[in-house]
Amino acid sequence: MKRILIIVSLVVLGLFLSKVAFSQGCDTPSSDEGVQVFGYIQPELDVNFGEETTAAFQFRRMRIGVMGNIPYDFSYYVLLETSPFMNPNQTGPFLLDAFVSYNRFKFFKVAVGSFKYRFGRELSMACNSLYTIRRSKSVDELTGGLNGGNRDLGIMFLGGDASNMLNYQVSLTNGYGVQELAKNDLLSAYSITGRVTLQPIKGLYFGASARYSENPPSSTDVTDNDNKVRWGFDAEYSFKNFKVFGEYIDGKDEGSYTEGGGCDGDAVTKLGVQNADGFYAMALYRYNKFEPVYKFEGYNTSKGEVGSDVTTDASSYCHTFGLNIYPNDWTRIQVNYIYSTEDPLEIKNDALLMQIQVKF
Repeated sequence: MKRILIIVSLVVLGLFLSKVAFSQGCDTPSSDEGVQVFGYIQPELDVNFGEETTAAFQFRRMRIGVMGNIPYDFSYYVLLETSPFMNPNQTGPFLLDAFVSYNRFKFFKVAVGSFKYRFGRELSMACNSLYTIRRSKSVDELTGGLNGGNRDLGIMFLGGDASNMLNYQVSLTNGYGVQELAKNDLLSAYSITGRVTLQPIKGLYFGASARYSENPPSSTDVTDNDNKVRWGFDAEYSFKNFKVFGEYIDGKDEGSYTEGGGCDGDAVTKLGVQNADGFYAMALYRYNKFEPVYKFEGYNTSKGEVGSDVTTDASSYCHTFGLNIYPNDWTRIQVNYIYSTEDPLEIKNDALLMQIQVKF
């Protein structure tokens, strides 16, 4: 309850200080007339240097959607994923976003439907705007819902944008993600997520995020509800063509937790308690059509079985050296070399990723 009160307090503060609403999707309608079709494709080549070197071509994302404004004060946004790469268990196209927004008041916007959680800096970025091909491992593994994934069905309140000193987003969702409709029951499962950012001067901002999720026990061996607690801080400073930003996320799961899912792995649900945290720091510089990028990240876990005090620690660190090339406003070429280390065992798992993205 204390965590919920903290989130609500942040939202109330945002309601009074925010003045202009911003989009909760990857884009916003540019016209009040007609349906706008949009999307992007991301074919890539992945070379993984493990015990044996492997290489394969694949599509990281192939997304298509429609959006538009409805006079007066309403808008809609729908986005489908057609590539199985990020969700190998899907046999065909599946829903990502589908929400209707009420925009009458610029300082107080409401959206209902399926949308991405607004937690932290990197998760809140559109996938077609990421500076590296992969998201940070701590973001992948700590910002998903109860059953993994970073989207859910519910209601969101938001206001403010990058031009305002303060903006906010807060959502109440089912807690199971967009793929499990049959289990939805807000009386026994829910997720509350809040994010506030403050921009004291141009080019500098600070962000704070929090989430509390709960659902019924996933096993007869557990009597209490499964719950997840997340909180995080992020900051960014930009000056002309130079930008540096970073983020820290802390998480605790009780009853059950998901392991894996970061760096394109499949998440596995396990029983017990997990305490985990992670961070990343990134720097980049844009010179004409070229943008060199460097990211350093770390992810640490401590796991214990139900009814046991025995724990094991694991940590991993990763350096990403990248170059982004922008031939035009709709095309981007990305090259990333990922140097990874894991403790206590040194595992050879570096990777070379090359991707081209086209938006339409």
